[in-house]
Amino acid sequence: MDKKALSKFLDRYQHAHQTALETHFDGGTCGLELEWNVIDSALRPVHHVGSGPDAVSFADELRRRFIAGPLIDRNELEVFHWMTEWTTRPYYHAQGAVYEGRLLEACMLNALSAAGLSFGERLYAWPGNLLWPVEVNGRSIPGEWELAKRRYLEHCVELFGSALATAGMHTNVSLPVPLLSLDYLHLPAAVRVTSTLRDYCNEVNIRGARILRAFAAVFVATSAASPLRPERAGGEPALRVTDEDSNRLLVFPNPPALDVADLYRSHADYVRISSDLVRSRVRFGNNNWTPTRARSDRKSVDRIIHITTEQLHDVYRKGIYRVGESESVDSMTSRIEIENLLARVEIPMARVEIRCDEGGHDLDVDVANLVLRELLLIRTYADPGFGAGFAYSAADIDRCRKNEDAAARLGLRGEIEHPFTGAKTGMREFLAWALGEVNELAAGLGRADLLDPLRAMATGGPNTAEQLRQRVRRDTSADNRVPFELLKQLAVEREEQVDRDVERIVGTVHDLRDEAPKLREMLTRAREAARLDPTSRFHFEEPGAAAAIVSFPDKTAEILDLAKRLIRIPSVTNCPNERLEEVYRAGRFIAAFLRDAGLDVHLYDDDTYPAVLAAFPGQLSAPVMLSGHFDVVEPSPDDGQFEPVIDGDYLWGRGSADMKTVVATYLIWMRDRMRRGGAMPPINMLLVGNEENGEREPTGTPHVLAALREKRGYEPQLMVVGERTGEKDGQLYGDICIENRGVIRVSLVGSGRQEHTGVGAKMDDLLLKLDRARLAVAEIADEFLTLKADDNWVSEYRFAFINVGTTGVYNITPSEGHLGLEIRPIPQDNIAEMLSRIRNLARALELELRVETCEPGVACDRDNPHLARLIEAVRVTSGQEPVIARKKPGTSGRFAPNGQAIIWGQSGQGPHSPAERHYIPSILPHCTALDRFADLLL
Repeated sequence: MDKKALSKFLDRYQHAHQTALETHFDGGTCGLELEWNVIDSALRPVHHVGSGPDAVSFADELRRRFIAGPLIDRNELEVFHWMTEWTTRPYYHAQGAVYEGRLLEACMLNALSAAGLSFGERLYAWPGNLLWPVEVNGRSIPGEWELAKRRYLEHCVELFGSALATAGMHTNVSLPVPLLSLDYLHLPAAVRVTSTLRDYCNEVNIRGARILRAFAAVFVATSAASPLRPERAGGEPALRVTDEDSNRLLVFPNPPALDVADLYRSHADYVRISSDLVRSRVRFGNNNWTPTRARSDRKSVDRIIHITTEQLHDVYRKGIYRVGESESVDSMTSRIEIENLLARVEIPMARVEIRCDEGGHDLDVDVANLVLRELLLIRTYADPGFGAGFAYSAADIDRCRKNEDAAARLGLRGEIEHPFTGAKTGMREFLAWALGEVNELAAGLGRADLLDPLRAMATGGPNTAEQLRQRVRRDTSADNRVPFELLKQLAVEREEQVDRDVERIVGTVHDLRDEAPKLREMLTRAREAARLDPTSRFHFEEPGAAAAIVSFPDKTAEILDLAKRLIRIPSVTNCPNERLEEVYRAGRFIAAFLRDAGLDVHLYDDDTYPAVLAAFPGQLSAPVMLSGHFDVVEPSPDDGQFEPVIDGDYLWGRGSADMKTVVATYLIWMRDRMRRGGAMPPINMLLVGNEENGEREPTGTPHVLAALREKRGYEPQLMVVGERTGEKDGQLYGDICIENRGVIRVSLVGSGRQEHTGVGAKMDDLLLKLDRARLAVAEIADEFLTLKADDNWVSEYRFAFINVGTTGVYNITPSEGHLGLEIRPIPQDNIAEMLSRIRNLARALELELRVETCEPGVACDRDNPHLARLIEAVRVTSGQEPVIARKKPGTSGRFAPNGQAIIWGQSGQGPHSPAERHYIPSILPHCTALDRFADLLL
């Protein structure tokens, strides 16, 4: 292509490129489809969540529970349970597509982090081939696929089995729509009379797919990244590093029956040959797995797949073709699929797809690979003579397949036949030639520097497969067997690389100029998803935003910062409008913080309310358990209470005093003890999300303790409940409360007969009966409960409600009535005898006694050795004798085994009120005493 012709073309292209940005901003000329395998801590593919009839596909569960709403349209199912696919939007700049792809990888890692935390196991993402040998069948396919796609996938699995268990990265490139439109209008009139713009675009994309196939081998070589191969050694799974660069492509099917001569010689050839393949059932879906292919508009394809699904459902559901009629159900469904697939063949072509990539590259390598493909497509359009000798003949296809096999085996080290001349050439030499063919285009379009990573490969630099092979072989044995722990480390290193890439991308969004708003929109989605799940590792903040919170003037400031973050999560329970999503959000946040600190963490998230159990390594059965909660009551007067405010010595906000500041103290303290190293104190911690409403439903403290007792035979010898125990202004150390009142809630229920009050015989008045019961129960309570004492350590009771009849209805007798009683008993009172008397009373009055909660008060043994150590710790750090006291409000301590619980917290005022606030100076003394207590336990 001479300089003058090139200059004219560049003018046209750049004008069309700018016009496309202005008139078709949501479109683009390049985009990515990114696939990963999800593996567990043993490197096995993750199949299901749960077991037996309750088992759910991991891929389905990942989308349903862990991929946040702002991102779900970017994620798709793939062939098997352990696969996940993400797609970028189209961009007019390669950097935009690659940058968004990396942001999506970070979003995926966030989702896997949340899923792993929920399932109690570290999950990893791995591109390319699986690292574990697998056997697959139709049951390996996610259940959420619609019927037509599922039938297609089942057929694929029948034919190719585990060869499909690899993940690839697909590149889509196209030309600006205004360029094709304007060039078509400038064709000779005689040509336009016999064709349409659609015909013109079809031929452009078919030719692009044809010529880019000649370069597929070099695409394989520059993007190969799977030198590892799973196998079985002595019957056990093993992993070896090989000399092959792309084990993925050596495994993945590319059947010769589909990779046929003349397929992309012209659009007419494509339609004719594809239709023949469909009718003969060789092609039965999207299974034209050639390394390059022309693609139709996605929405049109999806529409036909959906139509196929609906038609299949009609056949199955309605039984239109019954037994004995001329055509069977199977025959009809086959005909539906064939006819609709033939319709898909006719859909106009919109882009060219390259399907031979693998992931895990450096960011600049990804950009360079995409730029080269886009430039080669532009070259095929700008210069009709470029690659004219490559006709997609049988000889051309045979040469390409050999070249691609050589590239998969040896990468840039291989030798191939030049696809245009047939001459032998080294892969690096062919790459250098290809770069030379697009060099002037790259310079004219301002993309030359973006190709530097490929120029480095052409002159001897390694591709990603070679880098990975060198990295692994440093730590492998003579038989090239790869330790599984090394693979985990590589996956972690990739996550760290993604972290650096995200930081770079966030700081350079403006470099995209006209398309910067697209990437900013993606960042907004990613940030919103991260905000919805505080366990997220990647937060996508602007440079410096995260750094501002990592350095604190002192420990109190650090704990306050974490407390404020917890307060901002409106984890409300004990009301008609509980915010369970936010309660779970708080639980996941806490669990992630502790897990990242290196503690052993279990998140209970299978029931109505979450709980977090954490321990220093090896201390899950520790004798001392810190206890607390992260739920709060409703804000008062409004949600403004969830924006924490520091005013003087107080932190104001819902949950500040009850009890998120103490929770923050526990988290920071446990993290700091881990960082210190050495022997870990025999302490674990249980935080629940339903303390405010009584903990009767899973997973409250009694449920977790019961599970630990059943599964591990474990009970804590002392529970230290961190509720507020300082109520006075200026109180630096909370009292040590060795007794705690309990909670009893019962109701007496009476039944009546619903009748008209004006015609029936005289009946007992249900309201009077319940009122007589109320008076009698009060006499029993007065007899058994300590209601007066010089030290004010007394039980209390109140009638919470009496409900009979319907407000505004006068002429119908009530059929049921309820009397509610709540008792806050001290441990010294005989609750069992009192309830027995109330039960006898109810029976005499023909009422039913329903016991909703019966948790007597508890008193810790004064000779408990762990209590003695805590008292000593407070004595030493405070320099004075600790105050030994009692706690009136109910706490989780009432569930402690054998009553061995104490309540010891910090200072605050106004819990459950608009004036709730925490006394900031009490934070550090508590933390220091806790540290001393841990030392004494050691």
